[in-house]
Amino acid sequence: MARLVTPVILLAFIGIAYWYWSGPYQNSANMQAVDDTKKNAEIMAQCIAQENFAIEDGARDLGENAEEVCADENGLLKMYGEWYHR
Repeated sequence: MARLVTPVILLAFIGIAYWYWSGPYQNSANMQAVDDTKKNAEIMAQCIAQENFAIEDGARDLGENAEEVCADENGLLKMYGEWYHR
């Protein structure tokens, strides 16, 4: 009987560890990336609005691209429609 209990407990522990790693742990790790892209999008939207105002006001050259200027200032790169840190 004791020989049967040890493998069952070990298998149960492995099963619980796998469930946690594949479910709650992965979901919490992925949420941070989603939050970062949302935060980066907000930063870029605010910066682009300010840069466009500066271009219209004459403080910047008309040939400058506000999106490129803001991406350089904030160290961001646009991939697949989302803003990521370089």
